[in-house]
Amino acid sequence: MATLYRKYRSQRFEDVIGQDPIVTTLTNQIKLNRIGHAYLFTGSRGVGKTSCARIFARAVNCLHPVNGSPCGECEVCKRLASDNVDIIEMDAASNNGVDDARDIREKVKYLPVACKYKVYIIDEVHMLTGGAFNALLKTIEEPPEHVIFILATTEPQKLPQTILSRCIRFDFRLVPTDILSKHIAKIYDAEGIKYTMEAVEEIARLGEGSVRDALSVADTLASAAEEITPEVVLNLTGAGDNAAIAALFDAAASRDLTGVLTVIDTLVKSGKSMSAVCRQLIDYTRNVLVCKSVGKDKAFSAGLINADKNTLNNIAASADRFPMPEISRILAELGSAESGLKYSVNPRVFLETALIKTVCGGQRDDDILRRLTALEQNSAGSPTEQKKNKSVEQPVRSAPPPKPVESPNAQPASKPAKELEPVYEPTYDPNPIPPAYDYEPEPPYYPPEPPRRENTEPKRGEVTAADEGEFWHLKATSEKGLELQGRVVRYLRKSDLPAAVRVMRYLSRGVTVKEREDYIAFISPDDVFLQMGDDSVMSVLTAVLDALDIKKRARIERTENDMFLMDVEKAKRLFSRDGVIVN
Repeated sequence: MATLYRKYRSQRFEDVIGQDPIVTTLTNQIKLNRIGHAYLFTGSRGVGKTSCARIFARAVNCLHPVNGSPCGECEVCKRLASDNVDIIEMDAASNNGVDDARDIREKVKYLPVACKYKVYIIDEVHMLTGGAFNALLKTIEEPPEHVIFILATTEPQKLPQTILSRCIRFDFRLVPTDILSKHIAKIYDAEGIKYTMEAVEEIARLGEGSVRDALSVADTLASAAEEITPEVVLNLTGAGDNAAIAALFDAAASRDLTGVLTVIDTLVKSGKSMSAVCRQLIDYTRNVLVCKSVGKDKAFSAGLINADKNTLNNIAASADRFPMPEISRILAELGSAESGLKYSVNPRVFLETALIKTVCGGQRDDDILRRLTALEQNSAGSPTEQKKNKSVEQPVRSAPPPKPVESPNAQPASKPAKELEPVYEPTYDPNPIPPAYDYEPEPPYYPPEPPRRENTEPKRGEVTAADEGEFWHLKATSEKGLELQGRVVRYLRKSDLPAAVRVMRYLSRGVTVKEREDYIAFISPDDVFLQMGDDSVMSVLTAVLDALDIKKRARIERTENDMFLMDVEKAKRLFSRDGVIVN
């Protein structure tokens, strides 16, 4: 017996659900006979890409199409009901080499056997190699009139732009939950399976917009019980109860670590899958975030929340209880944990660790905020205390009275029973007398001021000494030439002239600068002489000399050694005319 998703695969365009704009466009092309040569069907898994490709391949060859769909009764439709050589379906995941693409390119020139069009359906086309794409490129762009290509993929971003630009593209969307639940109920009715509508809606939510995934879950539950109920769905699929998921979220958002671990332990003992629990918790948190953003009534009426009425009440209560930053933080943490949960050896420990980090991270953030608030309050006293402290003047202590000097013949006076030390009350003296010292106090120490650096920047039009260490690699030999060359290079470094970098590179290759009576000579070796004489280089040098306010013009000369060799060569040519050999 075939599985449900194979038994109830769409055979006509009327059977395709959730893709009305695409179905309308394809049927109109068949009715108006505006058939393209290459199509690209993209979208998530199980949304009808391959089914639509097969229906379209039969419809373009049908002798009497009905509303754009194959009639199923003509001779061609009966032949296409089984395997046919005119409709070639290829899995690019296992036939992705350049030899497979070349085989297609060689066979497209043959006419179809029993149909009007030969249709190539290439599934998972993004798995083709670069060489295979290049081999098919010209064929897809200009195929024979009897050939149609239909490419299907879940990852269109992996296809070259040259392929995308040659195809008519259709983006298949995820099927809404309400449409998917009606489709499952229709199939259950055809199969004679008892169910409740709440159970069918839960199956549709587990399908996450994929018809094939939803029908696979429905096929799994078909023989689970006499009647399919939400409890049967949750127990067999390993998903958590909606009330338990709500309690888990509330515990995480309330920073109740004991509550989080208790709920997870309950879910594990009941045989729930941690991956399914994490996915449900993410969906619940997302619904709470949407409800917090737009409100309960608007979110439910607009279809922004995918939940039943009982779960919607829990979502609304959580949205009223917790702030927006806390909800968004939990959603971000759970999203990061979901990817790692797929490859975890111990899913329970991984999920518990992720939730513990979520709870402790929120507590740490709150503790940091409390400490910052306390520091701000302690550092800035109340305005009354600040005013009071500013108004209190510090008392000025006067110098103690001098100790009386006793004569050597004086008799010691009888001491009173108890001496009372004088109490000096602070008084305010507008002109206090400095204390008397029996020594000369040292003057206060003031650190010497650092020597002021004089402005050594050369004035406009003045040639000064450059930093020889900085420009030593430029190989300037004359002192004045080094000074001038240093100024030129320093200006070029700060300049935004287009060829400034190239001119600096030439100057660093053994160029010597000398100041002549009438011009500035840039003496260049033979390997850069021609480059230095280029118009762009000369324009840069002229601009630099103008900016430095130097009236002399630039001229490019060869080195003395190069000039000597040129003179020798010229002498050889002159003397050779008279038969004189110069060694």
